[in-house]
Amino acid sequence: MSDELLKYLLVGLLVLFAFIPVTLNAIRRSRENPPPMAANDRKLYRLWRSDPEAYQRQYGQLDEEYVKAQEEKKSNKSDK
Repeated sequence: MSDELLKYLLVGLLVLFAFIPVTLNAIRRSRENPPPMAANDRKLYRLWRSDPEAYQRQYGQLDEEYVKAQEEKKSNKSDK
């Protein structure tokens, strides 16, 4: 009986060891608030995570234009 219990315990520990880092990474990533373009593009997301200032220099203006366009689109939809 104890041999079987030990096997279950080892499998349980292996499952925890495998899934805890993945789960913690997913929780951390869900709490982030990346810029709009970085949220939809893996390359831009990696740039934003590694060097936010470089991302802002290269894509900051495009993000602002994207946000303005989305606001205009939303206001045009609500006017109808």
